Amino acid sequence: MINTGETILNEDGVLSSCTKRQGICGYACCKFSVGNWIMLLPGEYEVAVQKNLKRDHLHFESNQHAICSTPCQTGDLKPIDCSWYPLFPANQNATQFLVADHRKCPIPNHELIDKMLAIHISALAWEQQHPGSLEQMLTLSRDFVGYMPFPYKIFNGQAIKMTTEEMQCIALTNNLPVDYICKDWTVTLSGYSASQTPDDEK
Repeated sequence: MINTGETILNEDGVLSSCTKRQGICGYACCKFSVGNWIMLLPGEYEVAVQKNLKRDHLHFESNQHAICSTPCQTGDLKPIDCSWYPLFPANQNATQFLVADHRKCPIPNHELIDKMLAIHISALAWEQQHPGSLEQMLTLSRDFVGYMPFPYKIFNGQAIKMTTEEMQCIALTNNLPVDYICKDWTVTLSGYSASQTPDDEK
């Protein structure tokens, strides 16, 4: 999220909770040391071409699979996946979510609830324009590395706690090692686990 580019939705995805913690994480979300990649939503690449958003900073393996070579700048395509980070829809109603391992992304869960509600709206809007998108996104996301079940879900328009069973149902198999330490972090801080940060207790 450094000098962020623009999504095809004319949003930059900047999150104040992210901005104030980038001195901790060293922009780890813009790097790919654990094997992750950026998912472009079905139809997103084609719209980016129509809008003439620059794509030189992205290396594409396909129109739905890319990685950054450098962080995006003004006028560059910022994939919607990046603007949603550290969350990603985990069911076909976009009411349950995955969240990046907090040893990579230090934003506490409770500061992501408003973002979850906003992603819910944009994901459903995208599904309406591109039917089948959510199903395809869910299939591809099963290969994500280091994402955990987000402990909140949307029910009747409100954020409520997920049950343990619900979280187990959306859990991925590609977890980071128990002793994982993100090499991109610029400081070493204690209290961060895969599923929470010290600030989650506040």
